[in-house]
Amino acid sequence: MTYYYIAAKNILAVKTNIKNFSWSFGSQMPEGTAEEYERCAVKMHIVLEDFNDDELLKDMGRYHYFNGSPGADALYYTRRLPLKFLKQKLRVKAEGLLSDEPKITVNRAYYKLITHRIMNLHSIHYIATDLAALLLLRKGYAPIHCSAFKAEDATVAIFAPPDTGKTLSTMTACGDFGASFIAEDLAITDGKHIFSVPWTNSFDHYAKNKQASNSASKRKAASPEGNVAKANAILDAEVVTHVAILEKGQDEVISESNKVAVNKLMNLNRYEFNFLRAPLLIAYEFFNPGLMIDEGTAIEKDIMTSLVRNSEKAFTLRKRNPTHYAESLLNEMKERKAAAVKIVSLH
Repeated sequence: MTYYYIAAKNILAVKTNIKNFSWSFGSQMPEGTAEEYERCAVKMHIVLEDFNDDELLKDMGRYHYFNGSPGADALYYTRRLPLKFLKQKLRVKAEGLLSDEPKITVNRAYYKLITHRIMNLHSIHYIATDLAALLLLRKGYAPIHCSAFKAEDATVAIFAPPDTGKTLSTMTACGDFGASFIAEDLAITDGKHIFSVPWTNSFDHYAKNKQASNSASKRKAASPEGNVAKANAILDAEVVTHVAILEKGQDEVISESNKVAVNKLMNLNRYEFNFLRAPLLIAYEFFNPGLMIDEGTAIEKDIMTSLVRNSEKAFTLRKRNPTHYAESLLNEMKERKAAAVKIVSLH
């Protein structure tokens, strides 16, 4: 059976025979339609099935455990692990990475055994995430490691080091202050607009792993209100008016130069997206230089620069207490409206 999962409306989707497929761009994603899938700018076909291409590999070049041929738009990963219970080889096949619909095929042994990143062994979920990041960049979109919400006519993209409070801030703004949910951990941008990636689960995971002694605000936002916010997420593009970078420290707001803001965004993005170091992509590029992985970083920086320049304000917000970020963010966004009213009154 074929399932269609839309990670970002009109932007990113997966076609697969894996029910409830999950990856960094979404878990527990609702099933979409073939029509919704076809409308997306970036499409990926992921197949779970057993296969044996050993005969094809004999005349191919070798790159560690990968096999490929110069100029061929296909790559094979084959490896036998010294485990008594594992009779099958681990197999992954990547095809058409330069096409409009790349296909990744993984056998059951690999799918069941490799569930995380272990040295150069990456799960199919991480392989798909890294590939999607590169494909998005080639289409003029950048995946961004941020949360986001809209309040009245202002929209903020919130970046922060892990475990600082970007997800909490958005869920609090939506749950306690009536803001509209866009993203909790990942989103996509073209340098001006932000596109929702609503089905990530970082807040659910965060809430389950925190001590019960943590603030009531965190528990409240992690309750069913969080699911309601996602169900009502803004799925269409919104213009980003504010770019916020959260940091822990003495309470203050610092307006950032474009250069500093872009450098921070690139750093935070690098922590989440690993296409530059993805073994499958690196090996693929060796046989087919047209993949041009390094070019992805240049495109990413151009898009990040546009995002900062197109916003009305890029700033760093520091707080001792992470539960206070949301209200301060809303205050910064309200200043925009107050300034507009002041200008109108002068005329």
